Amino acid sequence: MKQIQLIIFILICVFFTSCEERTGYYDTDQKEIISLLTGVEWKQTYEHMSGFEPTEYDEEGWVYKFNANGTGSYKWVNWNDGTKNGEPIYFRWTFTTDNFSVIYIEKLERFWLIDRLTPSELTVTNAIQDPVLYPNTDKTVCEFIAMK
Repeated sequence: MKQIQLIIFILICVFFTSCEERTGYYDTDQKEIISLLTGVEWKQTYEHMSGFEPTEYDEEGWVYKFNANGTGSYKWVNWNDGTKNGEPIYFRWTFTTDNFSVIYIEKLERFWLIDRLTPSELTVTNAIQDPVLYPNTDKTVCEFIAMK
């Protein structure tokens, strides 16, 4: 019995000595991406699916809001007077890659590969499958600008 207790004690000690102190969940680059993505609402201005004519949204379109806690919403908005058509649609989102270059939006069941992200511009490749893992999947390029 004492041998079993000794073995358990040794295993517990090995386990705790192998644990490192937590240094933080996000690195600097990841924090910057989260800040840029969640700092504003994103107004969709352009959409182009291969084989179709591009669509430019000049007077109305989708507005997306990403929250740092992994929730978000989108709504159809008239740019001129700010009126919304219907209630916002809520979703959960997460990054699927360590470098935070792909977002999965649960409610839409879509993957967004971030092509460009600045404080005022967001360009993504939108696909039903992860475009990094499945590069030949059907894709749509979407462009957004930050709402003032």
